[in-house]
Amino acid sequence: MKTKNWSENLQGHVIATVRGRLVEPFINRCIREQIRIWDIKRIEEDRIQCSILLSDIKRIKPILKQTDCRIHFDERVGLPFWTRRLLGRFGMIGGFILFFFIIFFMSNMVWQIDIHGADPVLEDEIRTILAKQDIHVGAIEFLLPSLGEIEDQLNSQLKETTWVGVSRDGTTYRVDVVQKELPKKEKEIGPRDLIASKTATIKKVYAEQGQAVVQQNDVVKKGQLLISGMMGDEAHHKFVPAKGTVLGETWYTSNTEVPLNTSYHTYTGRTYTKRQIKVWSLTIPIWGFNAKPFQKQVTETVTHPFHFLLWDIPIKFQTVTIREASQLKNRLTKDQAKKMGEELARQQLTRELSSDAKILSAKIQKDKVEKGVMHLQVFFTVEENIAKPRPFSPKDRQKDLKEKMDKQEQGN
Repeated sequence: MKTKNWSENLQGHVIATVRGRLVEPFINRCIREQIRIWDIKRIEEDRIQCSILLSDIKRIKPILKQTDCRIHFDERVGLPFWTRRLLGRFGMIGGFILFFFIIFFMSNMVWQIDIHGADPVLEDEIRTILAKQDIHVGAIEFLLPSLGEIEDQLNSQLKETTWVGVSRDGTTYRVDVVQKELPKKEKEIGPRDLIASKTATIKKVYAEQGQAVVQQNDVVKKGQLLISGMMGDEAHHKFVPAKGTVLGETWYTSNTEVPLNTSYHTYTGRTYTKRQIKVWSLTIPIWGFNAKPFQKQVTETVTHPFHFLLWDIPIKFQTVTIREASQLKNRLTKDQAKKMGEELARQQLTRELSSDAKILSAKIQKDKVEKGVMHLQVFFTVEENIAKPRPFSPKDRQKDLKEKMDKQEQGN
């Protein structure tokens, strides 16, 4: 005899009553034939109750005949019987599966799109852009672009915003917008001069308000007065906030390096797409089974987690895009390196200058090659507005003028 354990429940067994005049020989014969029988209980002189494995039922039929016994199945226990009973209730199973599928499907849909920080016109424009990317109420979340891609599309197409952020909370997509503000009305400013922000040769002077004290071709130093905030002479004058533009020719030196031997990757345009389900660390391919479609490739993976109601479940949908790449090697001549270095230096200087500045000329002052790298020093001539404001106190300026006039009178 053996005691019952989980394997008997998994394989299925029956609790049966065996009757006959040769009950003991029946038990002995079963043990001899290695038929699994356990939990044997004597109920009467010619009747016992026992448990028999489902797979051994057919094997006991000859033994029953040989021992003149009959069997009655009292109870059926285990997974096979439970499955059979469950399959008999197909409507209930189908309803449960359908209910689970509907909840799962609805948990991975977009139910709401909230837009914050946008006026009605801009909000309508944002919804139009989202709709072109199939982002709308009722869309399947794991088939949509990633949040980063959505942000890039909105930022590139919206001209009236300074920043757009996209986030997801459950079945709701949230778009936060910072709109560009109209320029504020300038505050009233007190008297001021315009002075040189750097050493330069004056090219043009535009004095909107105030009195210019320099002219074309003058060489000025940093901090030198360009447009005075005093209009008139020492005797008859008034103080104003100087306004204007003073274009000066300035000079910059930039150092840059250019490697003569370079290698870089480029895409051929061919792509291969895989779609797969990831359950914990197990990846199940759905579409695209080629592990390495290209000899040289770059892989991009976009992952969308599945949701059930408010919870993220450990199942994810992945789209893997494989792009064919090729590696190119390039060797520059010294002239090519100089030209490239000059352009790199020009771009770097342009980023540092104001938007209204203009590079007039560029000249390579020094160049040398060390360990396969061209080192360049480039001299630039730039035309830019060199005027910057310097406020002053009318009382102090009046005092200075008085002292100046007193000195002149004493001199006379």
